[in-house]
Amino acid sequence: MKLLMITRKVDINDSRMGFFYQWVRAIGEKVEKLYVITWQKSDRGELPANIEIINLPQNKLLKIISLRFNTLRLLPKIDGIFCHMNPEYTILIAPLPKIFGKKVVSWYTHSAVSFRSRLMEKLTDRILTASKESFLLPSKKVLVTGHGIDTKNFFPIDSAEPLKDNFDLLSVGRISPTKDYESMIKAVNILSDQNIKNVRLKIIGEPALPEQQVYLDSLKQMVKVMKLENQVEFLGSVQNISLRKYFLDADAVINLSGTGSLDKAVLEAMACGRLVLTSNIAFKLILPPELMVEQNQPKALAERIEFLINLSGEKKRQWQNQLRQEVVNNHNLDNLIKKIIEQFS
Repeated sequence: MKLLMITRKVDINDSRMGFFYQWVRAIGEKVEKLYVITWQKSDRGELPANIEIINLPQNKLLKIISLRFNTLRLLPKIDGIFCHMNPEYTILIAPLPKIFGKKVVSWYTHSAVSFRSRLMEKLTDRILTASKESFLLPSKKVLVTGHGIDTKNFFPIDSAEPLKDNFDLLSVGRISPTKDYESMIKAVNILSDQNIKNVRLKIIGEPALPEQQVYLDSLKQMVKVMKLENQVEFLGSVQNISLRKYFLDADAVINLSGTGSLDKAVLEAMACGRLVLTSNIAFKLILPPELMVEQNQPKALAERIEFLINLSGEKKRQWQNQLRQEVVNNHNLDNLIKKIIEQFS
């Protein structure tokens, strides 16, 4: 089998897209030839020789022309096309695959229903998504596959966890108001006012858009005003391949995302056997209710953090094993790759 993949970027060192390097490698191991067209400049690293990376030009108009040209050039050689995430890829290559009788499979995980996602649904043959909440547009083309977490890279420690004085919280994601970092900081402050001063919060991520830098600056100012400089730390971007260490150092991972789709960082934390607290409704059916919180409720979040601090060791281990097994069973990369390949068989 020979496939064409279209995605934003392939680079193991990229903080946001580094995970997709493993997707590309895993698909490449299952096919004879894999062509990958990337919207942004990529780095093939140590990918196998049967994987060919095609970087598009920097100019936007030339990108579109080059995307269509390369798709047209490769269509006679391939068995199908896998478009990753952005609906524009499926839209821009239409109707070329239909002319050649080649199947298009589109991956999309976002609860927002837009004109672009509606148009993509009309033009693609199949839509793969991580959960039913990740694609809310009614369509017979949708197949819920679970996410693709590399459980060989994200796994728990074998030995007993060391005793420590601090209770360490971690949040991983782009710096955006939709992530409600204010409530996390306020919750730490509430606990500190209650003389629970051993709670530490580390935030990994950077603004995805220039205008979101203002939001990050406001968060840092909030920390300063509340005198939490010794308890809240902004770490900036971290490579995906390096995240496991930070997950294992944390007692709990917090995600207050409002996107409504399964957050990859939460699943990676679960794969590492970490407890999580999330407001994301997509996790409602797979997490114990005690690990679900609401956005913009810092007092309730503080209470839930205190609950985890006082959690018995036995209950903690039970939940850690449960969360890890959920990812292994329903969201591991090997299963997802198998389902992607099956769409073209």
